Amino acid sequence: MTSVTGGIETKLSGTTLFADGEKGTGPLAPGALDRLMASGSGLARFRGDDGVHVVAKGETLSSIAARAGTDWQTLARINGLADPDRLSVGQRLQLPDAPRVHIVRAGETVSGIARAEGTSVAAITRDNRLADADLIHPGQRLTIGARASFPVPSTASAAPAAPTVAPIAPATTAAISPGAASVRAADVAADRAAGHQSIGKCYAWVKTALQQAGAVPDYMPGVAAKDAGPTLEARGFVNLLDRPGNAIRSPYDAPKGAVLVYGAAPGAVDRNARYGHIEIRTGTGFASDYASANARTGAAANGLEGRGRVLTGVYVKPDAAPAAAPAPTGPTPTAAEGAYAPANLRLGANEPHRAAIVEAATRTGMTPQTVAAIIDAETLKDANGVWRADAAASTSSAVGMTQFLKGTWVAEAQRAGGVLNAEAKAAGVVDANNRVVDRDALLALRTDARLSILAGADYARQNLAALTRGGSVPADASPAALAKYAYLAHHEGLAGARGFVSGDMSYLRDATFEANVPAASRQRYLDAAGGSEPLAYRNWLSDYVDRRIDVTRFMGDAAGVEVPATRNLVR
Repeated sequence: MTSVTGGIETKLSGTTLFADGEKGTGPLAPGALDRLMASGSGLARFRGDDGVHVVAKGETLSSIAARAGTDWQTLARINGLADPDRLSVGQRLQLPDAPRVHIVRAGETVSGIARAEGTSVAAITRDNRLADADLIHPGQRLTIGARASFPVPSTASAAPAAPTVAPIAPATTAAISPGAASVRAADVAADRAAGHQSIGKCYAWVKTALQQAGAVPDYMPGVAAKDAGPTLEARGFVNLLDRPGNAIRSPYDAPKGAVLVYGAAPGAVDRNARYGHIEIRTGTGFASDYASANARTGAAANGLEGRGRVLTGVYVKPDAAPAAAPAPTGPTPTAAEGAYAPANLRLGANEPHRAAIVEAATRTGMTPQTVAAIIDAETLKDANGVWRADAAASTSSAVGMTQFLKGTWVAEAQRAGGVLNAEAKAAGVVDANNRVVDRDALLALRTDARLSILAGADYARQNLAALTRGGSVPADASPAALAKYAYLAHHEGLAGARGFVSGDMSYLRDATFEANVPAASRQRYLDAAGGSEPLAYRNWLSDYVDRRIDVTRFMGDAAGVEVPATRNLVR
């Protein structure tokens, strides 16, 4: 097997080593290997005990695997461990192969590559500095198996290898405390989770709490909670388990505001073995999509392991640590910022959906009021104006709060990188390769109010992005205008929205006017348009959108907010 790392190529099946990144330039001259190792190059560990870890007191197979950039199953397999729970101090474990390069092929995903290469999504994400593990492209080169951050046991004859991919900050004996935003996130998480039972959305709820509190600038990517470490580190968090000055003997030693990441114990095969768990340390316990006085591993006496779980990270973000991740992309409010703040969101009878609206806003880059206006216009409501999660159309297959057709819902669930795609994977109804595993269960999710809102908002965001790229929507459009553009795309389709905005109504079919405009209003609009049916339809649709879409209805204070008339959106 041949591996390419940095500017050095090594033939692992034999002993020949080549330098300068040129295959076939000849073997290294006598003494060159020693010089390379002494210089701290990535070749230092190809000598003697390369790829061997000596088990230290307190280590588990899971903790060793996490540091080695792999998983415990791979270590157990290559070392022939009959019982992964039984390790001895001083035991020598063979680590996976040295770093190699995988070139992404069409249709591949990071999770699929990780399984095929015997590593983990977290390792590939970390070693390649991926901002979003769901976004890779054919031809992309991924480093596999880099163990730059793994501490090699020191020996008298081997110099420590220098990190080759993602350096870890030097260990320090100084205590690291969560910053103000992290502490706020703990309070947000505790308040939101109070009285709730687990709904299998721990990672989503922690992401929302961190973003709402300002601890992270975006709704973090990723699906599996156990792989959250690299994503948190990219946003300025540090793992206290890697810091000798911050002794963590159990989750209960974590300070308020710390984010605790768990993996499954060796041998676990349940759902959580795939997704792990994540929670935030609060003032009175732990919170994710539910609140509890107890950590996921149980009592403090269990240490870092218990109840089939292993604590793999205690992530803390100090005030001084900068967030490396970019702010979410998408339309940005240009006026009356305060009016569009989550605190100024008013939902009336639909207040129970506040968390979902705010989550949808943070995940799409739209304001909460824009999302609320879009959802309110698209959904079916009861006599009291309450959005109906169980609504079903009588003339089509549309079901749920945002009335997704079967085909559209399935397509959104399979669209790599989409919000519904991530949620469907987390629910286990779509696999890592974006194939539907259980179609009936997937379609049944349309009546999940939160998912319907998230999917509806993400669909609107896609339409707005397409209209913006095509020049139909100005880059500086206000949130109030964006809500109307989004609804035009929902009502007319992308082609129709482009035609409406450009003034070209040739997209209309012969029966469009009669099918949409109420009979009692048709003649009035025709007369006003001088008998022109396209113009009459255009005027009716403008009035219709104005009646249905108004962001100020979802504001406590709408001072300074201007809502443009739909007729004025024509370019």
